[in-house]
Amino acid sequence: MVRKTLRLYPKSFRERFQESMEQTFYDVSRARVSTGRGLFGLVIWLFVETAGGIMNEHIRLSLARYNSVVRAALVAGVVLLIPLWGVLYVDGWNWDWPAFVVVGAVVFAAALTYELMVKGVNNKAYRFAMGLAVANALVLVWANFVLAVEASLANFTYFGVVVVGLVGAAIARLRPRGMAVALFGMTIAQLLVPFIAPAILNMEVAPGAAVPVIGLNGVFLVLFATSALLFRLAARANEVPARYLDGQSR
Repeated sequence: MVRKTLRLYPKSFRERFQESMEQTFYDVSRARVSTGRGLFGLVIWLFVETAGGIMNEHIRLSLARYNSVVRAALVAGVVLLIPLWGVLYVDGWNWDWPAFVVVGAVVFAAALTYELMVKGVNNKAYRFAMGLAVANALVLVWANFVLAVEASLANFTYFGVVVVGLVGAAIARLRPRGMAVALFGMTIAQLLVPFIAPAILNMEVAPGAAVPVIGLNGVFLVLFATSALLFRLAARANEVPARYLDGQSR
């Protein structure tokens, strides 16, 4: 009976504690029998205690397995508190529920992307670089999505910057040195978009409108370049000096 009950625990838990739990139960049973007390109370205690332990271990294992999803959902929930506050207290901020769904989905996707990309990585420079890159790309996409609805197709050309980063990350397989190259590629793409987009779309840019566009573009440039430098720093931290390898081989 004890073994059948313990089988309800997760496999990883059983492999570590089943033998000791069985031994503890048998020792307690012998002690109760030797003192003339029955086993009915012990069985009831075992059922209640084990049922609670089984539920606790399964919940803990499920949270550990999906902790990246949980954290991403929490980030999205916290971010959505900002527009919710705006709807409640700011005049003219009239978001409907589809807007909340879209923003929540975009932020959740970005947070989950970050969680999956840094999973198992302890290098702080790498984690900060990835967070900066994902956050910068999120703001770039979101800002141009909103502006593009009211302005022109030129805003959609900035999605090409994100595509460059995604392709570069896939080629680099998330290795820090390759990610540094990918982020430098995003920096170059960000630099070229304001000059290439008007030429491709045959747009005339007013002199007064060019200054704020170039200024905002420069902010994204600096952030992408900073992320690239941090990835480069993370790559150097993972490199073993050649003289150390030479010393080990001798």
